[in-house]
Amino acid sequence: MTAVQLRGPMPLPGFLRLSFWSAKRLAILIGFALTALGTLGPQFYVSSVEDLSSETDQFAKTLTSRIETLRAAQSQYLLFEQMGVLVFALNASGVAAAGSSNHDTLSNLYQLSLVDRSTSVRQMIGELARAKQLTYRETSDKYGALIAAARKDVSLASYQAVDDFETQTMRQADALMTRLQASLLSAERTKGELDSLAARRKLQLIVMMTLGSTLLLAANLMSEKPAPQAETPPSSDEAAAAERLIELAMRESKSLGDVKTAETGETLTSRDEGSRP
Repeated sequence: MTAVQLRGPMPLPGFLRLSFWSAKRLAILIGFALTALGTLGPQFYVSSVEDLSSETDQFAKTLTSRIETLRAAQSQYLLFEQMGVLVFALNASGVAAAGSSNHDTLSNLYQLSLVDRSTSVRQMIGELARAKQLTYRETSDKYGALIAAARKDVSLASYQAVDDFETQTMRQADALMTRLQASLLSAERTKGELDSLAARRKLQLIVMMTLGSTLLLAANLMSEKPAPQAETPPSSDEAAAAERLIELAMRESKSLGDVKTAETGETLTSRDEGSRP
């Protein structure tokens, strides 16, 4: 047999024995663990949720900015489009004779309205290209060619070509705005859920820290010994009563001593009398 077999199995460490874990030690262990988790928890248990909530909030702000850009571009386009329609109608109705100053003025106003409305339409084209609904350069060049033709030739055909292109772009912008608004609502709802989750996790960590501190306090109270109570000095009434009791006891003791002495003397006298002839 080997020396290990002679010695028997290795004894377990003290902390692995059931008898080692008293109520005080268990309270210290659990209290320390809960306090440590409550302290380190915000870095691992809450920060990830807060980071995701911050990213969602930034995404929602980006969507809001894009929606506002589309809405502003559409509003400007509608304003300049109405002005262009009015100028084109005046020019086409023959209000001003060809070659007159009024005719030239109406023609210049019409061309300016085309330039103004083209700026708003190009903003919508840019947002559509950002959403990968079309190619910006190709679409912008096509629209620029239509605007140049309408400015060069003031006719119903050229105006109708520009108007048809802009109407199609407006429809695409409306569809894109609808999708962006739906995404914005979803992002805001997700952010609200993430904020609620982070708040619940913070509350859980606070409860854990409070429970851990309570257990550590309980373990500390278990280790304290009760302070010895100081003897209270007797009051004056109690001292006087004690003196009277002592005096009474001494009197009774003296009385008993006198009685015994008297009895002893009588006994000796009777014995002497009995011994005489």
